[in-house]
Amino acid sequence: MSLYDVVERNCFFTLTRKIVGNVLFLSFPTVLLCVCIGYFIAELQVQSLPADVLKQLDNMMLITWGVVALTVTIALFSVFFMRHLFLRPIKEMIVVLSAIRNQDGDISARLPAFTHDEISQMASDYNGFSDSLKRIISNTRYKSVNVALSATRLQQVLLSAYEATSVQQAQAQQVLESSRESTIAIDEVAKNTLNISEFTSSNLEEIRQSSAELAKVLDQVHSITELSQGFQSTLQQLDSSSNNITEILVMVKQFSEQTNLLALNASIEAARAGEAGRGFAVVADEVRGLSLQVNQATDAIDENISQMARLMGQTQKGAEDILENIEHAESFIGNTSEHFNRLVNDFEEVNGQLGSISSSLDQLSYANREAHEHVETIAAVSDDIRNGMESSKVYSGDLESATEDTQELLSRFKIGYGSFETIIEAGRRWTNEMQVALEAMAAQGLNVFDQKYVRLNEGQEPAKFDLSYTSAYEKRLQPLMDGFLEELPDIIYAIGVNSRGYAPAHHAKVSKPLSGNFDTDNVLSRQRRIFFSSRAEQRRATHNSNFLLQTFIRDTGEVLNDLSFPVYVQGKRWGSLIMGFNAELLLERE
Repeated sequence: MSLYDVVERNCFFTLTRKIVGNVLFLSFPTVLLCVCIGYFIAELQVQSLPADVLKQLDNMMLITWGVVALTVTIALFSVFFMRHLFLRPIKEMIVVLSAIRNQDGDISARLPAFTHDEISQMASDYNGFSDSLKRIISNTRYKSVNVALSATRLQQVLLSAYEATSVQQAQAQQVLESSRESTIAIDEVAKNTLNISEFTSSNLEEIRQSSAELAKVLDQVHSITELSQGFQSTLQQLDSSSNNITEILVMVKQFSEQTNLLALNASIEAARAGEAGRGFAVVADEVRGLSLQVNQATDAIDENISQMARLMGQTQKGAEDILENIEHAESFIGNTSEHFNRLVNDFEEVNGQLGSISSSLDQLSYANREAHEHVETIAAVSDDIRNGMESSKVYSGDLESATEDTQELLSRFKIGYGSFETIIEAGRRWTNEMQVALEAMAAQGLNVFDQKYVRLNEGQEPAKFDLSYTSAYEKRLQPLMDGFLEELPDIIYAIGVNSRGYAPAHHAKVSKPLSGNFDTDNVLSRQRRIFFSSRAEQRRATHNSNFLLQTFIRDTGEVLNDLSFPVYVQGKRWGSLIMGFNAELLLERE
């Protein structure tokens, strides 16, 4: 450290000391000269000098003390005048700059220009710099709101995209699994088709042989049919012959009966003739016996012929049945042969088609393997996209937090204009009014920190809750909160919530009784509800910053800016004053 720094730090640490020191330094030679002159004049006066010389020395002494007095007077005047010229504008600058430091960055004040010199130029330059800084802060606020709004909309899009990619990933996995199963099935079908083709080719020759053998069987059956028809004709002839024999037997039987009658008559006549007719009677008896034998033989033959006729009838009927069955068999075998021929043709065609199918299945199997590889790639890409979306959600949250921090830092500067500062100032004032009202309720003995919630509408949504001080809070603070909206009509809501996001009361226009319709009640019945489900709702109720500006998606679907200020009661954090408004309100240019 140099000697000058030591001297300045210990002796000349204010502008007044510097001015006085410099004026004394400049006045010291004159005063010293005057003192020396006075000393020499005093030395001359004690000597014996003429009276006129002594008189001149006295006059010179007076002049010297006059010069000393004038020098001191000028020095004092210079000190006060320089203090007026330099210290007054500098003190004003100090006041303004101290306000920037001590009053949350109030740069709305301008430096006064008291002089027409470099200090005035410095004040003018500072004011110009201040105006530029205000514009920069205003533009930065404008852009930060745009960034926050875009970040929230991006987050909304990312959430939708994340849900879509989750569905896409699940579907891609299903497609992948289906593709894997399809690949296995196609390979199995191709394998089975090849086996069938080989089996069909193997069986085709056997079917051809069977068809040829069936044609031979058809020829043999045709021959049997012809034989059966010939046998049928023979049977008919035998039947006809049997009928003829029967007729002859009838005639023989008639002859036998007539012979028997003639023998009987002969016996009668022989008996009448006596001894003369005895020989004739023997012959008659023999003829009669022969007639009886012929009759018996005829009966036996007739019985045999009848039995043979019956057998012939049965044989003929059996032959007819056989012929009919053979004809049916011939027809059936003929049809079967035709079917076999068609079957052979169909098998040959199917065999050719199976060859084509087998070839096509090979190509399909190859294409399906390639498709399966693509599906695997798509599934992997879907998984990467989903992971990217998860990272994007994190980055989006970081961007949102960084934007909120930027807005909080920018809010510390007061530039004297803009809707941003209007809303901030109104929020701070309303927070104080709410704190006063809560302090008064606490002074009355109400436990404003009570968090023993009682459900008012079990099983119904949106859920409503009550606390020990809710009714008193609503009666006292609802008119106050409605007054906030009357003061700034562009504000959507300005209400108090405790540290758990519970709103004991809301604005009168959205404090309607429950109707039973959730969509209606969610919008028009917002009192006595807990808003603590999202990150933004949790942060606004619990943060410890001077204020927190967030852009978030409200439970009604709107994208809003939410400005929250901590509320303290008896030195303890109760909750927050939350203000909601459209982002466009902060984007207005003054």
